[in-house]
Amino acid sequence: MIKKILLGSLLAVVLYFAGGIGLLAAGVIDRLYFWPGWSVKGPKSKKKVDQSGFAADGPLVFYQNKRLISKRIAPRGSQLVIETDTLQANDTAVLRCFVDSMGREFRVPLRPAAVVPADAYPAPEKLLAISDIEGNFKAFEMLLQGAGVVDEKLAWQFGRGHLVLVGDFFDRGLNVTECLWLIYKLEQEAKQAGGQVHFILGNHERMNMMGHFKYVRRKYEVNADMLGVAYDQWYSRSTVLGQWLRTKNVVEKIGPVLFVHGGISPEVAERRLSLRQLNVLARTSIDMAAANQPPLDKHVTQAPSSPDWYRGLVLEEPSEAQIKQILSTYAATQIVVGHTPVESIKRLYGGKIIAIDLPHQERTDRHETLQALWMEDGTFTIIDSHGQKSGF
Repeated sequence: MIKKILLGSLLAVVLYFAGGIGLLAAGVIDRLYFWPGWSVKGPKSKKKVDQSGFAADGPLVFYQNKRLISKRIAPRGSQLVIETDTLQANDTAVLRCFVDSMGREFRVPLRPAAVVPADAYPAPEKLLAISDIEGNFKAFEMLLQGAGVVDEKLAWQFGRGHLVLVGDFFDRGLNVTECLWLIYKLEQEAKQAGGQVHFILGNHERMNMMGHFKYVRRKYEVNADMLGVAYDQWYSRSTVLGQWLRTKNVVEKIGPVLFVHGGISPEVAERRLSLRQLNVLARTSIDMAAANQPPLDKHVTQAPSSPDWYRGLVLEEPSEAQIKQILSTYAATQIVVGHTPVESIKRLYGGKIIAIDLPHQERTDRHETLQALWMEDGTFTIIDSHGQKSGF
């Protein structure tokens, strides 16, 4: 009897390690435990896969008394150098933002402190909506140029059109800072032309401001060390980008359409809060969490039901009656969402919900055509990175 138990135990151990090694090699698991606290990482674990490191980045611009301190990592010939500049807070300074190691750049004029945008806007004649770029500057540039929003120098050429960015420009990619400064720049250029840029906060924007860095690439850890500025300070209230991000909304209504990163859950709709109330709660909760204060309305500010996290609309969890109630609450006809991945732009609930979180990085890696959502004269279509429009 004892012999059978020992043989059975030995067989179980052999099967555990043989199966575990196979799963580890296949990348199904990233860690095999030999003993509690003692394990081996597989070839596809985060640290093995992410080989990104020291690279061009910034500028990071900090408020310091009545001055601004700018730090960046800039290409100079075949080298990277760390540059620090001191500016007066009221200077009309122009920053240089590099988009690749070859020194290609765009200029960003600093402007007075950001103000909170409106919660609702009239429908424009033309509108481009993009979500979940996740630090992929190449995809962002391709989509903007293909739709005629910017020219080859990344200058606004969309006139009175609206550009709607439906969250998650942070994490996973390697050009987050560059994406943010381009949005910051285009906001001002659009305003001067009579157009508008809407930057809707997604869960990854909020995560980075609230100290959750699970998806931050190794590049940013290395760059933070080289710059002598901890990553958790990059988007704090003491920075230009941090203050600017803290003015943004989690949901906006443009014409009769709601744009929100995750979605409006039935639990949130039942509270019958106005768009302004939803946005104020979301903004206020960012720094309350960092201060370990009691959370505000959890359904509005935390996963899984908050506007930046909710996935139920794309997963088609609410009933038709609940969708009708959500739309009625905000006098809307449709909701455009990102956050939950789809292979192609998709209409749900008879077109009442439109999902636009596409695999931009995978398609960029495969040199494939990219797509985004286009609206013209109130009608939604797809537009690709070559400017071709199609129905869906």
